[in-house]
Amino acid sequence: MKVKLGDITQLQFGLYTKPTEEGNAVYLQAKHFDDLGNQSEQIDTFAQIDQKNESHLLEDGDIILVGKGMRNFAWTYHKDFGPAIASSIFFVIKVDQTRVIPDFLTTLFNMPQTQAYFLTLGAGSSIPSIRKSELEAFSFVLPSLELQQKAIAIKRLHYKDMELSQTIIAEKQKVYQAVIKNIIHQHYE
Repeated sequence: MKVKLGDITQLQFGLYTKPTEEGNAVYLQAKHFDDLGNQSEQIDTFAQIDQKNESHLLEDGDIILVGKGMRNFAWTYHKDFGPAIASSIFFVIKVDQTRVIPDFLTTLFNMPQTQAYFLTLGAGSSIPSIRKSELEAFSFVLPSLELQQKAIAIKRLHYKDMELSQTIIAEKQKVYQAVIKNIIHQHYE
C-alpha cells in the first residue's frame, strides 16, 4: 500500500538553542552521526531541560532526519539512550507505530535512492533544505509490519557483516605490516 509520510507521522522541527557543556539532556547535532545515521562522535553538547523546552524531549521511537545540508541521514531515538533533544537542523518525526516501525522508516530514509530524492528537494539553493510540506508529501510503499521487521533484521545483519569485514581488513593489515617489518629487520641484521 502506497502512503504519504504526512498520513502516518507528525513532523516538527528540532529546538534551536545554544548548546552547553553540561545539562540534563543530550543536545543532538549532525556532527554526532555518520552518513548512515550511526552515532559516531562522542556527544559533547547538552541542554538544560526546563518548562520552555521539555516538549522537545525525544520520545521512544521518534526519528530525527536532517533537513538542511548535503547529509540527510535519519536516526531512531530509543529511550535507553537517555534524555535527548534534537537541534533545529533536524525534523523530529513521530510515527504511528500501529502502522510503521520507526526503525523501518529510518532504514528507508537512509537508503541511497531516498537520499538522492531528498537532495533533489533542496537543489538550487546554496544550503539545500527540505520543506516540511515536501517531506510530508514523500510517498512510498508501506509493507506489512511483518515485512518491516524482516527489513530491519536484514539491515542489522548487514551492518554486523560490514563491521566484521572492517575488523578482518584491520587484522589483515596488521599481518601484512608484521611480515614486511620482519623482512626489513632480517635484511639489516
